[in-house]
Amino acid sequence: MIYSRTLVNIRLKHNLTQEAFAKDLGYPTDYIIDLESNRQQASFEFVAALKDKYNLHNTPITESERAALMESLYNWKIIMDYGDMAKAAQLKPILEKSARASYSPSTINLYDLYAAGYYWVTSDMESYNKTMEALEQRSNEFSARHLYHYNRLMAARKYVENNYHEALQAFKTAEKLDKKSEWGGVGFYYGYGKCLSDMGYAARAIDYLRKAQHLGTWSKIYDGKPNRRFDIDIDCSLAGNLSKISRVDEALKILDRRVSIEMKRNNKKGIGLTYLGFGSVYLRAKDYDKAVDNFDMSFRYLDEYDEAFKTSLYRKALALIESDNIQDGLLYISRGLNMQTMGDIRRVLLEALNCSVSMDEPKSLEYLETVIMPKLLKYGQYMEVVKYFKLLSEFYSEKSNYVKALEYSNSALKIHEMLYEERVERGL
Repeated sequence: MIYSRTLVNIRLKHNLTQEAFAKDLGYPTDYIIDLESNRQQASFEFVAALKDKYNLHNTPITESERAALMESLYNWKIIMDYGDMAKAAQLKPILEKSARASYSPSTINLYDLYAAGYYWVTSDMESYNKTMEALEQRSNEFSARHLYHYNRLMAARKYVENNYHEALQAFKTAEKLDKKSEWGGVGFYYGYGKCLSDMGYAARAIDYLRKAQHLGTWSKIYDGKPNRRFDIDIDCSLAGNLSKISRVDEALKILDRRVSIEMKRNNKKGIGLTYLGFGSVYLRAKDYDKAVDNFDMSFRYLDEYDEAFKTSLYRKALALIESDNIQDGLLYISRGLNMQTMGDIRRVLLEALNCSVSMDEPKSLEYLETVIMPKLLKYGQYMEVVKYFKLLSEFYSEKSNYVKALEYSNSALKIHEMLYEERVERGL
C-alpha cells in the first residue's frame, strides 16, 4: 500500500528516529522497522493514522496514489509531444505541486525531466538550464526511464548546437535504454532522423522519420486528431532524404499530400514550408527551373524574418547558379548575406567559387579555411567537408596553385577514408 522508501522519507522529513516515529503514530517500533525494511505491508489503519498525523490527505503517498500521479505525468508528456502547449501549461503547476509533495525522488526526477522538455519547447532556456543542472547533480538516482529522457533532452541540445556526433550518441543511448520502444514518441524519432540526415545517413534517416510519421499520423492520436506538432517537418525531411537517394517520385507524392492538407487548414507557414520542400527536392533532382518556381512560391507564404525564408533565398541562389544564371544567383546570395544568417551560405559560397565567380575571393577563402572547415570537422559533417575540399582543390587548380590543389585533394581522400571507417564501425 505504501512504498518503504516513501515511509522513510516522511520520517526523515520530520527529523524523527524510528522510535519517535512509532510513538507519534501509536505503533510499536518493530512495526515501523518491518515496514521500512519491506518485510510487511502497511495496513489501511496505519496509512490513515499517518495521513491524519502529518496532514497528508492530499499527498500521493500510497502505491495507488503514486500510480495515478505517474499516469498523470505520462499523459502530460503525451500532451506536450502532441503540441497542445496551452493545456500543458494549465496542468504544469498542478502536477508540480503533487510531484514535489510525493516524498518520492523518482517521481520528482521524472517531473523535472518532463518540465525540462516543457521549458525547451517553450524556449524558456533559463529555466531549462537550471532544471538540467539540478538533474545532473541527481543523476546517480536515475532509473532507466529517467536516463532515457535525460539523454533525449541532451540529444536535442547537442543537435541545436550542431554537435551532431554527441547528439547521435545521446540518441543511440536513449534508444538502447528504451528496449521495448515504450517511451520513444514522435519527437524522439523525428529528432533522431534529422540528426542522421544532417550527418549524411539518408537511408537510416528515412527509417526513423517513417517511425515518427507512423506514430504521429496513424498509430497514435491525441483528442481524436493526428499529431500536428511535427507533421510538416517530418514530411518535408522525409521527402528531402528520399530525394537524396533518387526516390524523387515518392518524395513528391508525400509533398503533394502535405500541401493539400495545409491548404485545407489555410496554414500559410505550412504551405510555405512545403513549397520549400518541393524546391529542395527539385534542386537535388537538378530540375532547376521547377526548383526556382517552388522557392518563389515559398516566398509568398513565409514570413521574411523566418529562418525558412532565408533558407529559400540561398537554395534559390544555388538553383540559379547551377543553371548558369550567375548574376541572378549572386543577387540572392547578397540578399541572404544582408540578412546575416548561415542557412546554406557555406554551400552557396563554394558553388560561387566553383563557377569562378568573383565574390571577394580572398575573404571568402580565408573564412572557409579558418572558420568553416574546422567546425565541420569537429561536428562530423564529413560529406560536406569532402565536397568542400574537392571544390577548393578545383579552385586552386584553376588558379595554377597546384601545391594547394594537391593538398586539398589529399585532404578529401583522408576524410573519405575516415567516413568509411566510421560507417563500418557504426554499422551504417
